[in-house]
Amino acid sequence: MPAAAAPWPTPRTVRQAAELHAQLTTSGHLLLHPPSGHHLLNSLVNCLEPHPLHLRYALHLFDRMPPSTFLFDTALRACFRFGSDPHHPFLLFRRMRRAGVRPDGFTFHYLFKCSSSSRPHSLLLCTMLHAACLRTMLPSAAPFVSNSLIHMYIQLGLAADARRVFDEIPVKDAVAWTTLISGLAKMGMLCDARLLLSQAPVTDVISWTSLIAAYSRADLAKEAVGCFKSMLSQGIAPDEVTVIAVLSACAKLKDLELGRSLHLLVNEKGMLTSEKLVVALIDMYAKCGDFGHARQVFDAVGRGPRPQSWNAIIDGYCKHGHVDVARSLFDQMKVRDIITFNSMMTGYIHSGQLREALLLFMSMRRHDLRVDNFTVVSLLTTCASLGALPQGRALHACIEQRLVEADIYLGTALLDMYMKCGRVDEATIVFQRMGARDVRTWTAMIAGLAFNGMGKAALEHFYQMRCDGFQPNSVSYIAVLTACSHSCLLNEGRLYFDEMRILYNIQPQIEHYGCMIDLLGRSGRLDEAMDLVKTMPIQPNAIIWASILSACRVHKHIDLAQCAAEHLLKLEPDEDGVYVQLYNIYIDSRQWENASKIRMLMEEREVKKTAGYSSITVAGQVHKFVVSDKSHPRILEIIAMLEEISHRLKSVGYSPLTSQITVDVDEEEKEQALLAHSEKLAIAFGLISLAPNLPVHIRKNLRVCEDCHSAIKLISRLWNREIIVRDRSRFHHFREGTCSCNDFCCVKHRNGLSSSPRLVVDGLCGSSKSFGWAGAASGAVQGQSAKMESKCSRPAAGRLAEGFLLPPRRCDARMPNPIVPGSRSLREEKSMLFISVYSHACNTR
Repeated sequence: MPAAAAPWPTPRTVRQAAELHAQLTTSGHLLLHPPSGHHLLNSLVNCLEPHPLHLRYALHLFDRMPPSTFLFDTALRACFRFGSDPHHPFLLFRRMRRAGVRPDGFTFHYLFKCSSSSRPHSLLLCTMLHAACLRTMLPSAAPFVSNSLIHMYIQLGLAADARRVFDEIPVKDAVAWTTLISGLAKMGMLCDARLLLSQAPVTDVISWTSLIAAYSRADLAKEAVGCFKSMLSQGIAPDEVTVIAVLSACAKLKDLELGRSLHLLVNEKGMLTSEKLVVALIDMYAKCGDFGHARQVFDAVGRGPRPQSWNAIIDGYCKHGHVDVARSLFDQMKVRDIITFNSMMTGYIHSGQLREALLLFMSMRRHDLRVDNFTVVSLLTTCASLGALPQGRALHACIEQRLVEADIYLGTALLDMYMKCGRVDEATIVFQRMGARDVRTWTAMIAGLAFNGMGKAALEHFYQMRCDGFQPNSVSYIAVLTACSHSCLLNEGRLYFDEMRILYNIQPQIEHYGCMIDLLGRSGRLDEAMDLVKTMPIQPNAIIWASILSACRVHKHIDLAQCAAEHLLKLEPDEDGVYVQLYNIYIDSRQWENASKIRMLMEEREVKKTAGYSSITVAGQVHKFVVSDKSHPRILEIIAMLEEISHRLKSVGYSPLTSQITVDVDEEEKEQALLAHSEKLAIAFGLISLAPNLPVHIRKNLRVCEDCHSAIKLISRLWNREIIVRDRSRFHHFREGTCSCNDFCCVKHRNGLSSSPRLVVDGLCGSSKSFGWAGAASGAVQGQSAKMESKCSRPAAGRLAEGFLLPPRRCDARMPNPIVPGSRSLREEKSMLFISVYSHACNTR
C-alpha cells in the first residue's frame, strides 16, 4: 500500500478531508504527488458518513486522480460500505479492465462483498466474476479471496457452490470454516452445519453461536441447548450473542434453571449494557412465569425510552393472563410501537375481552401507527370464534377505507368471519370481490357453506375450485366431507372419500374418518360405520365414538350405544354430554334401572350437567335467557309476545310435540313447558326489540330441540323474518317456513321411525358436546357465547307469569330420578318424575 506523504495530517471528518483536499489542490500535490492523493482518498473513505452526497464526493475525487489498483480498491470499498447503486461496483471493475489496471485480492474481495448485498443483480454476474478471479488472481491471495467468495455464494443462497469453493481451498484457515458453518446454519442446513463443525480442526465462538441461533430460530430449542453444552465442554467461553441465543431457547423450553444460570453469567461478566441482552432476559423470565425476576431486571435496566424491553414484559404478562398488569405498564409507556399494541390486543383477545381489544385497535389508529395485517387477521379470527358480527363489520369498514393493505390472508379471514357469524350472503360478496384466491380461500368458503347447512352449494364450489386449477388438500376434503355429512349426501360422501385417496393420493386422517363415520351414522348405516371404525388404521377418538352414540340414539340401537358410551367414558370421563345421551337413550327404551345407574354414576364422579341458555345481541348488548329467572326489565312484553306466538302457531295448525314428555299431566302444562325453552324466549325478545327488516340472530350453547325447530320454522313464515340460530352443532337459517338443514336434525320423524316418548326439557334434549365433525374444517371455536356477555346483559325470565308455568319449587339441580317400577302407582310415578324433570330444567336453564 502506498505510504502517505509525511507532511499531511490524517483527516477524521469529511470537513477535515475537504480542507486537506483544498490544500493539496492549491499546492499541486493532488496530481503531481500520487501518494498524497492516495492518502486523501483513503482518509476520506474511512471517515465517510452514510450520506449519498458524501459517497458522490468520494467518487468524484476518485475520477480526478490517475488510475491505480489502490484507488480502484478504495473506491470499491466506499461502494461496499455505503450501499451505492448495485451496478456501480461492476462499472468500476469494467473501467479498471479497460484502463489496463491489474486487479488484486482486495479488488475481488470487495467485488464479492458488493455482489452479496445486491442479490437481484449479482445472480447473473457472480459466475463471471468468479471466472475472472481464477484467471487473474495470484495463488498467494487465494485464501483471502476464497473466504469472500464463500460468503457471496452463501448470501446468494447457493450452498453447493459455496461448498465447492471451500473444498478447493488447499489450506483452510479458521475464517473459511467459520464462514461456511455460519452460512449453512443461517440457510437452515443444520445437519450439514453440525457435521462440518464436528470436522473443523479449530472452532471458535462465532461458529458455535451461529449454529445455536439457527437451532433456536428453527424451534429446535433442545438441540440449541445441547449445542451450547457441547461448546462449553470444549472450553469455549460464550459471548453476549451466544447468551442471547441460548436465552431464547430457554424461553421456548421453559427452562428456568438454565436461564437463571445464564443470568448469573451475565452479571459476572458485566454484559448487562446491551439492550438486546436485557430484552432476552426479560423475555425468558416472563415466558417461564417468573415475573419476580422479570420485573426485577425490567425495573433495574429496562425502563428506558425505547419500547423493546417494555414489549417483552407486556407480552409475557398478556400470555399468562395478567392483562390488567400489562395494561398498567402499557399506560406508563411514553413511546409505543406496533408490537406493543399487538401484544396488548392479543392479551385481550385470549382473555375474551374483545371490546377492549377493538378499543385499543381504534386507539392505535389515533396514534398514526400503520395497522398491520397480523393485527386485523387476529381480530377477525376472534370475531369469528365469538360470533361478534358488529365488531367484525367495523373491521371490514377499516379494510374498505384502505387502512390496511388487503391480501389473500385478510380476505380469507374476513370471509371466514362472515361465515361463522351466519352471514352467508356477505361472505359470498367478499369471496366474489377477492382479486386473488388460493386453496385456503376456497376451503374457507366450502367449510363455511357446509357449516351453514348448504351442502350442495359447498360441493358446487369444490367443483369450481378444481376447474380453476386449484388442487385440493387434506383440509379441503375435510370441508367437503363435512358438507356431505351435514346435508346427508351419502353417495357424494363415499365418492369424495375414495377420490381423495385414488386421485390425489391423500391418506385419510382422523378428521376424514370422523366425517365419514358421522355421515354413515346420520344415514342409518350403523353397521357400515362400525366396520369403518374397526378397519381404520387410526385409533378412534372421542369425537368418533360420540358420532356413533348420537346416531344410536336417533336410530334406537341400544347395544351399540352402550358400546360407544363405554369407549367415551374411558376417553372423557368428565364429559357431561356422554352421560346425558346415554341417560336419554335408556329413558327412550324404558330402561329405568340403567337410567338410574347413569344418574348415580354422574353423582359419584361429580359430573355436572351443562346449563342450557340462549343469547341474542340487541343494540350492542348481549341478553342471555335461561329458565327460572324473571329479572329481565322487559319481561311483561316478552310474556305478551310468547302468548301471541302460541296463538298464531296454533291458528296455522301447529301442534307442540308433547309426546316428548312422558308424564301423565294436562296437555296445557306440557305445552307451557315446551314454550319456556330459552330459544323461544330469545326469539320473542328479538321480535319486540329489532326492526322488522333485521334478522333475529340467536346463539344457543346446546342443540336445538325438535319442537323448537318446528316452531321456529313457522315463526319465520308468520312474521316474515329471517331467524338464524347457531347451536353447538351447526347454523340453522330459517326463512319462509323452511330451514337450511332441511330438517336433518329431526331425522327420526322424517325417516318414519317410531318415536317413543322421551324426556325432553331444554338442556336435556341436546347434548352439551358437538357430536360429529361439524365445523372441523372451519375451525370454529364454539361454546363461548358466555364470553360475549357484556356487563349490561340481563338474564331473561323463567316463570313468566302466575299460571304460565308450574308453581315455583326449589330442588337440587341434578339429573332427575328415573322411575323404578313397583314402588308407587304408575300415575304417581309419572307425576313425581315430571316434577323432578321440570325442576331440574328450571334450575339448569
